[in-house]
Amino acid sequence: MKSCIKSHDKLALNRGSPTFYRRCFAIIMSFTKNLYTILEKFNLSDNDRRAYTDDAVEIQNCVIEKLKSADATFCQIFDGLSLFGSYLDRVKLVTPDEFDLLMKLKLPFPITPVKCGDGFVSLNGNIRSCLFAGPDGFVRRNILQKWLRGVFKKVFSKPLHFRAISGQVYTVNSSTTASLPGCAHNIEAVSAGRTISFDMVPAFEFSWPQWPFDETPVPPEIREYWPWFAIPQKMPKSKSKLSFMTCAPHWEREMMRNSHNFRNVLRLMKGLRDGSADGMPHLSSYMLKTVMLHRLKNVDWKKDLGLLLLEMWCHLLDHLRCGRLEFFLASRHNILSHLKSGDANQCRDTALALMVKLKNAKDSASYTDLANCFKI
Repeated sequence: MKSCIKSHDKLALNRGSPTFYRRCFAIIMSFTKNLYTILEKFNLSDNDRRAYTDDAVEIQNCVIEKLKSADATFCQIFDGLSLFGSYLDRVKLVTPDEFDLLMKLKLPFPITPVKCGDGFVSLNGNIRSCLFAGPDGFVRRNILQKWLRGVFKKVFSKPLHFRAISGQVYTVNSSTTASLPGCAHNIEAVSAGRTISFDMVPAFEFSWPQWPFDETPVPPEIREYWPWFAIPQKMPKSKSKLSFMTCAPHWEREMMRNSHNFRNVLRLMKGLRDGSADGMPHLSSYMLKTVMLHRLKNVDWKKDLGLLLLEMWCHLLDHLRCGRLEFFLASRHNILSHLKSGDANQCRDTALALMVKLKNAKDSASYTDLANCFKI
């Protein structure tokens, strides 16, 4: 505790003295006040936010209509878009210029999700004549994605030009190639005034009765009302072309609801990560959220914001040190296994350095020291 006070302050060195407790309380309150100032930096006015979101809706609708016109099968099985990620969770920082969208597909016959790994399913269509199914009737992830890349290639053989109602003129391109990691099809719209990007992830929607696993940490009143999805994702250490990863963004959003400082802490953790992005390669927002979701029921989220941030960042560091972070929906699936060894070590070292800086910023009660942690 000596770092919290001046060494010559004899009264403060007495840990039982009222002066000591008043000094420590004042330091914590200053740290928390500075964190709220940082949060304000991440905010955007409603008018500025609407300028982006209105254009984004127009652009995504234009792209979907082009895809439907380019391919009869896509027109037949496209079943709508669903937000996921930071924008759905309401933890997007500053400019709302990146949107994660589930591109829902509904085949013209029933699909049964079958457990094939921890957090992974295969999709049994019980039909052999489907474009995406093999002789066994199961949907092939690689065939589905190859077909979708072909549809996007038809539409984006050359850049699209789109004028929004706002007057912004966008050049729209797609970078959906087989060499890209992950399962998203990427769209970027660039105008003279702004850039808006979209990650469109193909997904199959299911209800709770179709959940093929024995248990879930999600309460019945949420899981029985909101859907879950299967997205084309390779299962770690598997060569199977049948695996689809489960995700339930609405389950997670509803669990976060009314949890007081949860979202503020997550936004601050994202801000720390973004400020040191070069030193935390491939550490996703979902990984940060997962650290916190595991503690959702065991933490008093009404506690002081500064103490909560330090506590959650410490948990993140612990996960990076041991190299394990359990998938929220399936505890045996380690989502840190997606990080290469060198990237994981770099994330760990950067997280440790940031923890030291955060503690120093708390002890100094300096806004400048804290702002430097976030690089703002």
